[in-house]
Amino acid sequence: MIKNVIFDVGDTLIDFRHQDYMRDLGFSEETIRFLTDNMIFTDFWEDMDAGRKDMDEACAFFCEKYPDLKNEITAFWTNIEAIVSEYDFAYPLVMEMKEKGYKVFLLSNYPAKLADIHWPKFSFLKEMDGYIISARVGLTKPGEKIFHMLMDRYRLHAEECIFIDDNEANIETANRLGITGIRFTGYEDLKAELDGLGV
Repeated sequence: MIKNVIFDVGDTLIDFRHQDYMRDLGFSEETIRFLTDNMIFTDFWEDMDAGRKDMDEACAFFCEKYPDLKNEITAFWTNIEAIVSEYDFAYPLVMEMKEKGYKVFLLSNYPAKLADIHWPKFSFLKEMDGYIISARVGLTKPGEKIFHMLMDRYRLHAEECIFIDDNEANIETANRLGITGIRFTGYEDLKAELDGLGV
Protein backbone atom coordinates (compact mmCIF):
# COMPACT_ATOMS: atom_id res chain seq x y z
CA MET A 1 0.00 0.00 0.00
CA ILE A 2 1.50 3.33 -1.06
CA LYS A 3 1.71 5.90 1.73
CA ASN A 4 4.51 8.21 0.59
CA VAL A 5 5.37 10.10 -2.59
CA ILE A 6 8.99 11.20 -3.03
CA PHE A 7 9.75 13.82 -5.66
CA ASP A 8 12.96 14.85 -7.30
CA VAL A 9 13.10 18.65 -7.77
CA GLY A 10 15.05 19.71 -10.87
CA ASP A 11 13.18 19.00 -14.13
CA THR A 12 10.42 17.31 -12.13
CA LEU A 13 8.80 20.03 -10.01
CA ILE A 14 10.89 22.88 -11.38
CA ASP A 15 12.31 23.71 -14.78
CA PHE A 16 16.12 23.78 -14.77
CA ARG A 17 16.01 26.24 -17.66
CA HIS A 18 19.73 26.77 -18.09
CA GLN A 19 19.65 27.26 -21.86
CA ASP A 20 16.69 29.65 -21.86
CA TYR A 21 18.32 31.47 -18.96
CA MET A 22 21.46 31.99 -21.03
CA ARG A 23 19.33 33.17 -23.97
CA ASP A 24 17.72 35.69 -21.63
CA LEU A 25 21.23 36.96 -20.90
CA GLY A 26 21.87 37.39 -24.62
CA PHE A 27 24.38 34.58 -25.11
CA SER A 28 24.94 33.22 -28.60
CA GLU A 29 23.76 29.68 -29.33
CA GLU A 30 27.39 28.62 -29.72
CA THR A 31 28.21 29.98 -26.25
CA ILE A 32 25.13 28.32 -24.79
CA ARG A 33 26.16 24.94 -26.19
CA PHE A 34 29.73 25.39 -24.98
CA LEU A 35 28.80 26.40 -21.43
CA THR A 36 26.18 23.69 -21.20
CA ASP A 37 28.79 21.05 -21.99
CA ASN A 38 31.76 22.61 -20.23
CA MET A 39 30.29 24.34 -17.18
CA ILE A 40 26.91 22.84 -16.30
CA PHE A 41 27.23 19.14 -17.14
CA THR A 42 30.66 18.79 -15.57
CA ASP A 43 32.40 17.21 -12.61
CA PHE A 44 32.51 20.65 -10.97
CA TRP A 45 28.71 20.88 -10.90
CA GLU A 46 28.50 17.33 -9.59
CA ASP A 47 30.95 18.36 -6.86
CA MET A 48 28.63 21.25 -5.96
CA ASP A 49 25.72 18.80 -5.76
CA ALA A 50 27.79 16.64 -3.43
CA GLY A 51 28.92 19.56 -1.27
CA ARG A 52 32.56 19.13 -2.25
CA LYS A 53 32.64 22.48 -4.08
CA ASP A 54 30.97 25.76 -3.22
CA MET A 55 29.08 27.93 -5.67
CA ASP A 56 31.22 30.88 -4.59
CA GLU A 57 34.20 29.15 -6.25
CA ALA A 58 32.44 28.56 -9.54
CA CYS A 59 32.69 31.95 -11.23
CA ALA A 60 36.41 32.34 -10.56
CA PHE A 61 37.10 28.73 -11.55
CA PHE A 62 35.34 28.92 -14.91
CA CYS A 63 36.54 32.47 -15.71
CA GLU A 64 40.10 31.27 -15.25
CA LYS A 65 39.45 28.18 -17.34
CA TYR A 66 37.68 30.03 -20.17
CA PRO A 67 38.97 33.65 -20.08
CA ASP A 68 37.48 34.48 -23.49
CA LEU A 69 34.03 33.97 -21.95
CA LYS A 70 34.70 35.85 -18.72
CA ASN A 71 31.88 38.36 -19.28
CA GLU A 72 29.33 35.67 -20.04
CA ILE A 73 30.42 33.46 -17.15
CA THR A 74 30.29 36.37 -14.72
CA ALA A 75 26.80 37.29 -15.91
CA PHE A 76 25.70 33.66 -15.55
CA TRP A 77 26.76 33.36 -11.92
CA THR A 78 25.66 36.87 -10.98
CA ASN A 79 22.06 36.33 -12.10
CA ILE A 80 21.81 32.67 -11.10
CA GLU A 81 18.45 33.05 -9.32
CA ALA A 82 16.72 33.02 -12.72
CA ILE A 83 18.11 29.65 -13.82
CA VAL A 84 15.06 27.80 -12.48
CA SER A 85 11.31 28.35 -12.51
CA GLU A 86 8.61 26.37 -10.77
CA TYR A 87 6.28 24.38 -13.01
CA ASP A 88 2.66 25.56 -12.86
CA PHE A 89 1.49 22.07 -11.98
CA ALA A 90 3.94 21.55 -9.10
CA TYR A 91 2.00 23.02 -6.19
CA PRO A 92 -1.42 21.66 -7.26
CA LEU A 93 0.10 18.19 -7.76
CA VAL A 94 1.71 18.20 -4.34
CA MET A 95 -1.51 19.41 -2.75
CA GLU A 96 -3.49 16.71 -4.53
CA MET A 97 -1.19 14.08 -3.04
CA LYS A 98 -1.54 15.64 0.41
CA GLU A 99 -5.33 15.85 0.16
CA LYS A 100 -5.44 12.16 -0.73
CA GLY A 101 -3.61 11.40 2.50
CA TYR A 102 -0.10 10.74 1.20
CA LYS A 103 3.01 12.10 2.86
CA VAL A 104 5.23 13.96 0.41
CA PHE A 105 9.02 14.24 0.42
CA LEU A 106 11.81 15.68 -1.71
CA LEU A 107 15.08 13.94 -2.56
CA SER A 108 17.22 16.27 -4.63
CA ASN A 109 20.71 16.67 -6.01
CA TYR A 110 21.20 20.40 -5.48
CA PRO A 111 24.13 22.69 -4.62
CA ALA A 112 23.87 24.21 -1.16
CA LYS A 113 24.11 27.90 -2.06
CA LEU A 114 21.67 27.46 -4.95
CA ALA A 115 19.24 25.77 -2.58
CA ASP A 116 19.56 28.76 -0.25
CA ILE A 117 18.62 31.03 -3.16
CA HIS A 118 15.91 28.95 -4.82
CA TRP A 119 14.17 26.70 -2.33
CA PRO A 120 12.53 29.37 -0.12
CA LYS A 121 10.72 30.59 -3.25
CA PHE A 122 9.19 27.21 -4.13
CA SER A 123 5.51 27.30 -3.19
CA PHE A 124 5.43 23.54 -2.57
CA LEU A 125 8.28 23.50 -0.04
CA LYS A 126 6.13 24.39 2.96
CA GLU A 127 3.85 21.44 2.19
CA MET A 128 6.62 18.84 2.43
CA ASP A 129 6.77 16.27 5.20
CA GLY A 130 10.54 16.20 4.81
CA TYR A 131 13.38 16.56 2.35
CA ILE A 132 17.05 15.93 1.77
CA ILE A 133 19.32 18.21 -0.26
CA SER A 134 22.37 16.34 -1.51
CA ALA A 135 24.97 19.03 -0.81
CA ARG A 136 23.79 19.32 2.79
CA VAL A 137 24.52 15.65 3.48
CA GLY A 138 27.46 14.98 1.15
CA LEU A 139 25.61 12.25 -0.76
CA THR A 140 24.05 12.22 -4.23
CA LYS A 141 21.71 10.17 -6.33
CA PRO A 142 21.93 7.64 -7.90
CA GLY A 143 23.89 6.33 -4.92
CA GLU A 144 21.89 4.14 -2.56
CA LYS A 145 23.08 5.85 0.62
CA ILE A 146 21.03 9.01 0.12
CA PHE A 147 17.89 6.93 -0.41
CA HIS A 148 18.59 5.00 2.78
CA MET A 149 19.16 8.30 4.60
CA LEU A 150 15.76 9.60 3.54
CA MET A 151 14.00 6.40 4.55
CA ASP A 152 15.83 6.16 7.88
CA ARG A 153 15.33 9.83 8.76
CA TYR A 154 11.58 9.76 8.15
CA ARG A 155 10.98 6.10 9.00
CA LEU A 156 9.75 5.18 5.55
CA HIS A 157 9.32 1.66 4.22
CA ALA A 158 10.42 1.13 0.63
CA GLU A 159 7.34 -0.84 -0.40
CA GLU A 160 5.14 2.06 0.76
CA CYS A 161 6.93 4.66 -1.39
CA ILE A 162 6.72 6.01 -4.92
CA PHE A 163 9.73 7.93 -6.23
CA ILE A 164 9.39 10.34 -9.18
CA ASP A 165 12.51 11.56 -10.99
CA ASP A 166 13.51 12.54 -14.54
CA ASN A 167 16.79 10.58 -14.36
CA GLU A 168 16.66 6.91 -15.33
CA ALA A 169 19.68 5.98 -13.18
CA ASN A 170 17.93 7.37 -10.11
CA ILE A 171 14.80 5.39 -10.94
CA GLU A 172 16.86 2.22 -11.27
CA THR A 173 18.30 2.73 -7.79
CA ALA A 174 14.84 3.28 -6.32
CA ASN A 175 13.50 0.15 -7.96
CA ARG A 176 16.50 -1.84 -6.76
CA LEU A 177 15.70 -0.77 -3.19
CA GLY A 178 12.08 -1.86 -3.49
CA ILE A 179 10.66 1.64 -4.09
CA THR A 180 8.25 2.05 -7.00
CA GLY A 181 10.06 4.36 -9.41
CA ILE A 182 8.35 6.53 -12.02
CA ARG A 183 10.45 8.22 -14.69
CA PHE A 184 9.15 11.77 -15.12
CA THR A 185 8.70 12.63 -18.80
CA GLY A 186 5.89 15.18 -18.44
CA TYR A 187 2.90 16.03 -16.29
CA GLU A 188 0.26 14.17 -18.30
CA ASP A 189 2.39 11.01 -18.45
CA LEU A 190 2.98 11.22 -14.71
CA LYS A 191 -0.73 11.58 -13.98
CA ALA A 192 -1.42 8.50 -16.11
CA GLU A 193 1.26 6.51 -14.25
CA LEU A 194 -0.11 7.58 -10.87
CA ASP A 195 -3.67 6.73 -11.91
CA GLY A 196 -2.45 3.32 -13.03
CA LEU A 197 -1.02 2.75 -9.56
CA GLY A 198 -4.23 3.94 -7.93
CA VAL A 199 -2.55 7.04 -6.48
